[in-house]
Amino acid sequence: MKIRNGFFLFIILGILGIFLYIPRIYRGYRTLHHLQNELKNTTIESEKLHCEMEDLSLRLDNFNNLYYIEKFARDHLAMKKKNETIYRVIYEEEQD
Repeated sequence: MKIRNGFFLFIILGILGIFLYIPRIYRGYRTLHHLQNELKNTTIESEKLHCEMEDLSLRLDNFNNLYYIEKFARDHLAMKKKNETIYRVIYEEEQD
């Protein structure tokens, strides 16, 4: 009879332990899922920033090139060379 009571007590404590431990397991899975999503989003953002960094690096290399410096000065700063005349074409709006 003692063995049966001990076995029954062991089963009861085992079931009670399982039910008390299940919420911890569930929280662990939720946390793991959340962290995996965060890692995925951070990896995507890192790749985007890496591409942007490469683009900016290429643009910086272009500004070390005299052709691009001259093009930028003409297009954005409206500068010109000595003895050079700049003509601008002004389009009139079409009238109906």
